[in-house]
Amino acid sequence: MKKNTFTPPRREILQAIVGAPLILAAGQALADGKPTTYSELGKKAPKFNLKKFGGGTFSNADFKGKTTIVEFWGLWCPDCMADAPLTAQVAARANSTKNLRFIGIHTAGRYGRWGSLDAYFKEKGYSYPVAIDDDKTAYNAFKMKWVPTYLIIDKNGIIADFTTDLGIGGIGVDALLARANKIAMRK
Repeated sequence: MKKNTFTPPRREILQAIVGAPLILAAGQALADGKPTTYSELGKKAPKFNLKKFGGGTFSNADFKGKTTIVEFWGLWCPDCMADAPLTAQVAARANSTKNLRFIGIHTAGRYGRWGSLDAYFKEKGYSYPVAIDDDKTAYNAFKMKWVPTYLIIDKNGIIADFTTDLGIGGIGVDALLARANKIAMRK
């Protein structure tokens, strides 16, 4: 006898039906595999040291003093490319405030059809700081399971919030910035 199994529809299909972002119970995930919880919330950001696109380095020491929105992403990732215009908005708005900053961490060493970050940023016209994690050192240290993932790290280096995706099924630019600003206002 064949066992009946149910596979929930993808998040974007459900969202289109209901016409609003989906809110799930803790630990619940849809068939698309996006995590809805993150085991590292409330913990100190792990130690890492990455080269930055355009020069310089970025490490966990850089979290000190300002609330930081960190996006783990890749040019090879379709969901990341769908979020790209929204990510550029988040970066511009966060980096123009006194309490927030934004940095992307490009991971997995694959650069899609562009072949490089330089070609991508020139074509798209985006400009924001990006650390390069080609060997997935930071990705693994942060125990990432999905890209794009957005972390909000407080001024003391504590991982205070996370979400996946900004666009379809995601929380959007304003909600992410509101969360980050609320964390930045904590004593």
